[in-house]
Amino acid sequence: MASAASFSYAAALTSTVRNKFRLMTWNIAGLDHEPDELRECTLAQCEEVKMYSPDVVYLQEVTPSTCGLLRSTLQDYKMIPAAEGRYFTAILLKNSSVQHLSGSIETFFGSKQGRQLQTVRAKCADAELTLMCSHLESQGKSAGERVRQLKTVFERIEEASSNSAVIFGGDLNLRDKEVTKAGGLPSGVFDIWILCGEPPDAEFTWDPTQNDKLEFPFKMTAKCRFDRLYLKQGTASGLKVVPERFMLVGKKRLPVCETFPSDHWGIVCDFKVEETK
Repeated sequence: MASAASFSYAAALTSTVRNKFRLMTWNIAGLDHEPDELRECTLAQCEEVKMYSPDVVYLQEVTPSTCGLLRSTLQDYKMIPAAEGRYFTAILLKNSSVQHLSGSIETFFGSKQGRQLQTVRAKCADAELTLMCSHLESQGKSAGERVRQLKTVFERIEEASSNSAVIFGGDLNLRDKEVTKAGGLPSGVFDIWILCGEPPDAEFTWDPTQNDKLEFPFKMTAKCRFDRLYLKQGTASGLKVVPERFMLVGKKRLPVCETFPSDHWGIVCDFKVEETK
């Protein structure tokens, strides 16, 4: 499968093939910014969405102040916010290519940070999809709760209809050892970055050695794969969803505030839908 290195911007702008679709996930860092900087960052994120033209978008750290700006700027999308709290996730579906079927929100009751699992059922490229987005508990000290949340998500993935492919992702704040503590990936669930050949230029989605959006009182050397995508096929659907490309976006420095739109890089993944043999 192709890596991010083989991806072209021309392809990003012309991906309209019927049996293909594109998904983006991004923690847009809507917290703790000055209003002018937040607006510049949000508009830059909207431009990235417009440029790559994904059919489905998972957003984390959407706030009431950015929600309206996202909705008014991205009018080609149906925006489905998960909540009305201080910050929340949102799933965006392109009006021209995705049919919205239903949705649900599940609160993680052990969360001290208001985290939830957002699920939307939709149809795209003739495939029925169960789209799951979450922002799992943050910080190393919350590892226990994060593992419990991940276990819950894995249970929901296993419970999903066999007629539907499941794509789960977002800012999961995961370390590999935590996936192991959760019991490992359930049967039939795959890490999409690995399926795409583990492209090294698309591994670390939170990398303060390259992204100086956040200021630290010491030199940061840690690089983490906090943002992830997982896939489970709909075994009874007669169709297979195949990831083809996996790349990171949001790496253009902004002209006014002279920083990046978010402290996380976003992920863009291309899929094709094939008949099972």
